[in-house]
Amino acid sequence: MKIHLVILLVLSIYATPTLAKPARPFILKLVRHKAEKNSKLYITKESDATISHLTPNREPPVFLAKLSIGEPPVPQLLHVDTGSSFTWIKCGGCITCQTQFPGYNPTASSTYSSVSCDDSSYESSPAFSPVKRTGECHYRQMYFDGSESRGTLAKETILFDTEDDGIESVSNVEFGCAHEIIVGFNVGTGLLGLAYGKFSILKQFSNKFSLCFETFSDDPSSGHSFLALGDGARTTGQSTSLFMRYGHYHVDLERISIDGRTINIPNQLTPIGNTIIDTGTSMLNLAEESYSDFKTHIDSLLDRHLNSFMDGHLVCYNGTIQHELPQLPTVTLTFYKGASLELDPTSLFHQLEDEYFCLSVMMSPKIDLSIIGTNALQSYNIGFDLDNETIYFDKISCDYLD
Repeated sequence: MKIHLVILLVLSIYATPTLAKPARPFILKLVRHKAEKNSKLYITKESDATISHLTPNREPPVFLAKLSIGEPPVPQLLHVDTGSSFTWIKCGGCITCQTQFPGYNPTASSTYSSVSCDDSSYESSPAFSPVKRTGECHYRQMYFDGSESRGTLAKETILFDTEDDGIESVSNVEFGCAHEIIVGFNVGTGLLGLAYGKFSILKQFSNKFSLCFETFSDDPSSGHSFLALGDGARTTGQSTSLFMRYGHYHVDLERISIDGRTINIPNQLTPIGNTIIDTGTSMLNLAEESYSDFKTHIDSLLDRHLNSFMDGHLVCYNGTIQHELPQLPTVTLTFYKGASLELDPTSLFHQLEDEYFCLSVMMSPKIDLSIIGTNALQSYNIGFDLDNETIYFDKISCDYLD
């Protein structure tokens, strides 16, 4: 029997081959929070169906999925991240973890169990190491910006709200029980990894999922953003080839246009899969040469009306997006086979403070690799079909899933 789940973005759990599959649709409402300037998600880092509500915010947003873990259940808010396949939750006793939720204490849960590194699944992974004294399996997950999550591998029961306002549980879900956080992750209680990999939860959902992001200027409490897993995923619209490498989703970006003026992608860029789609990143990060050309074009358009200044790594302008809207450009990202993303001013800029707004585009930490974050994906449904190595871009209203 096929499973139909409906869940909110930003989960952080691992699936095992013996994972008990749910029987009813799940719906988790996403909560939108501001991303901290020094957080991983503000800068960047490294036939079943499920649908989830998402929620954006004023600054480049962090999308969090609501669920509960353990028995008795403890509520959680988890980041949704297509740039990582590892899922983890902040556990009790973590002195470096900041959270507004009551801490999850594994010793107080009757359904918690630790996982041994003896399992062959973990022997070859450098992120895991056995602890001989306790028999536990420790993990260390590192990200591009220097942030880390460290803890113990475990199994637990995860509880979701269902489409009919009920509660459905999934048992024996593998996840990382975090005891130490190094830099960032100040919002939420963990991370849901949606990248494809050895430990990915996607293997339980037909290797197919879709993300629909509302316009971030909408009311943050509206909840019209969704994650759909498995056969319920929406794979419609323009398509391009999807490459899965080193736990990331790559596409070929061929052209960038600013109000019709074209920026060519430099030849030294990775010839195949030169761009990553990563919802764990808020900004659009362009490879060095592309960013330099991009910024020159933007400045030539805006400096006639506005003076730019730097706020950290951000290029900012005095004023408000709403007031300057008629002067702000539209950008088109064109991919192999002609699929494209159209970025209107709300995708290109964000109101950082009441008196000034900033460009939601930064130079990539990788000299020859661009990264597309959530800001550039708003107002789109993004469909991932891993088996057919295809990604879909469909500019629609996410209300269709509500």
